[in-house]
Amino acid sequence: LYREELNLTSPVAPLPLRPEASWLQFHLGISRDGLYPRSSPTVDRLLRDMQDFTTISADYSQDEKALLGACDCSQIVKPSGVHLKLVLRFQDFGKAMFKPMRQKREEETPEDFFYFVDFQRHNAEIAAFHLDRILDFRRVPPTVGRLINVTKEILEVTKNEILQSVFFVSPASNVCFFAKCPYMCKTEYAVCGNPHLLEGSLSAFLPSLNLAPRLSIPNPWIRSYSFDGKEE
Repeated sequence: LYREELNLTSPVAPLPLRPEASWLQFHLGISRDGLYPRSSPTVDRLLRDMQDFTTISADYSQDEKALLGACDCSQIVKPSGVHLKLVLRFQDFGKAMFKPMRQKREEETPEDFFYFVDFQRHNAEIAAFHLDRILDFRRVPPTVGRLINVTKEILEVTKNEILQSVFFVSPASNVCFFAKCPYMCKTEYAVCGNPHLLEGSLSAFLPSLNLAPRLSIPNPWIRSYSFDGKEE
């Protein structure tokens, strides 16, 4: 099932599926009580692998593809959000959501900004994982920070021509790119390396719906992105 669901279409020989792979062990450890057991050595190994493994593929997430009309993703995710994000794949069928750093850590949001205009911070994803783990909820997927070479680990490994087309070199000679989303994903909101390295968060993917069927429950505290309307 994993080979059929996750293996990449590539001229090279398919990668073997190692039962001891951290991603597979993480998926096998998910239960009704949490995404991982309270004393799970797999999580620490998974965090190290997400920091160290070479990226072998990069692509838009499903909601960006839905916005582009490239897939019918309505059963997977509602196309929304204000944060540029990419799906990175690694060896051993590893798969993680990459959210790049959009503003410096010490940069404060102007007090006149509307809340849905502010950039989401990548390190909030990391903090959410650790806080959730400390509180023993174990409901947030393992998340770690990493420096990504946007040229070698995204541009040169992606097969998506649209993603390739949004890369450019800034006047400061830094490599930049942007994505497709309803609000803040256009050229003026691009993220840039320095000149190639870019910090970001990596969140481990859950098993696909084909491998692990489950209910998708809308966020009861969903917020409105309009000036004149409120969510029920």
